Amino acid sequence: MKTYRILGILWLALCCYSAFNLLQALVELHRAAVSAWLVLAGYCLMYLLGIVASIFLFRGVNWARWFIVMLAILVMLSGITMMVKYRFTVESSIFCVIGLVSLVLLFLPRHDHAA
Repeated sequence: MKTYRILGILWLALCCYSAFNLLQALVELHRAAVSAWLVLAGYCLMYLLGIVASIFLFRGVNWARWFIVMLAILVMLSGITMMVKYRFTVESSIFCVIGLVSLVLLFLPRHDHAA
């Protein structure tokens, strides 16, 4: 159960950071690029929902595990795409590692120890 609390705090920080950066990009983006604006708005919505899911993951709710797994897959795929297509950045590599570690830890079976 401690693992889920640590992952909840980690994903809360990652989602807050990413949502804040995407909100800044949405404000600065010119309105003529509607398709780019919609893609950024979709990613921002995913990270805002990730904030909610990470709070529930901290509390141990089961549906939050599956949402964080889907978000981790999305973060890993977008980070790998960014590294392959554009350039290698420390930020994208850290996000990919967090996503991979989260996938492994969230797919492990839960063991509740009897007192």
